[in-house]
Amino acid sequence: MSYADKIFIDMCKDILENGTSTEGEKVRPKWEDGSFAYTIKQFGVVNRYDLSKEFPAADAAADGAEKCHG
Repeated sequence: MSYADKIFIDMCKDILENGTSTEGEKVRPKWEDGSFAYTIKQFGVVNRYDLSKEFPAADAAADGAEKCHG
């Protein structure tokens, strides 16, 4: 796992644990069954990388959110 993968996974965990939910708000998106599709979001996330150590090409995003759950 690259350093970029670790940062991506940590960011996903932080969003799930500390993000702001749209549940209870008026939202437009719906699931196929008609229930509302709420979001957990976090604004202003910035990731910084030292390019002299590694180029930040993440592989974890292709695996989906399963890796966030450890």
